[in-house]
Amino acid sequence: MAKFKLLLLVGLLVLAPTWLRAAEESVVLADGTTIEVLFFLPQQADKPPLAVLLAGGSNNQFMARAQFWLGKEMVERGWAVAVPISAEGRMYFIDNPDLFLGIIEDLHNRHELQPGKTLLAGISSGGSAALAIAAERPQRYLGVVATPGRLLDEQRFQTLQGLPVYLRIGEKDNFRWNNRLGTMVDLLQVAGANVDAAIVPGAKHIFPLDWENLQTWLEKIQQRPL
Repeated sequence: MAKFKLLLLVGLLVLAPTWLRAAEESVVLADGTTIEVLFFLPQQADKPPLAVLLAGGSNNQFMARAQFWLGKEMVERGWAVAVPISAEGRMYFIDNPDLFLGIIEDLHNRHELQPGKTLLAGISSGGSAALAIAAERPQRYLGVVATPGRLLDEQRFQTLQGLPVYLRIGEKDNFRWNNRLGTMVDLLQVAGANVDAAIVPGAKHIFPLDWENLQTWLEKIQQRPL
């Protein structure tokens, strides 16, 4: 665990200059729980599509900002990005998929966003959380970007109804998630997911993305019928 936190802290030190100014919003869910949401809008976009970024690590604001380089890239490409933070950790979102959808509904009510499905994304354990959340209500999501991510509970992944999944894991992943990639892809495909998965040569647990490749994938899933 200490090694895991160190990786995220190194990411923070390198990426801190790229932070964007966030609107800090509070969302009260149906069970009375208050969730903090960091919300980012692109500078020039009329009704941008929404992506929800799940933070890895301890799922607090510190870790959310440390890993926001993925969100920053998406904001610069015209996406609105929301980062929900729960005092109970990311498992609260995984265990309460309908309450999680309440966050998305609230954001659509507050902001002028593109109608339709929402993209889920995450890095490391945030990518794993994004996969698990989408697996509970696959018909409600545009797709999942997990860079990296793993399947926390294989029993959750039964019927994915064509859910697009973009999965990347480093060849030299510090936690050896790469050794399970083939098994994960097989399970996702059997469950009905549309999987784009690959090993990133020479990369460790946290790595820069091939944005040209990811952008092509994002454009493709945005053209799918809802």
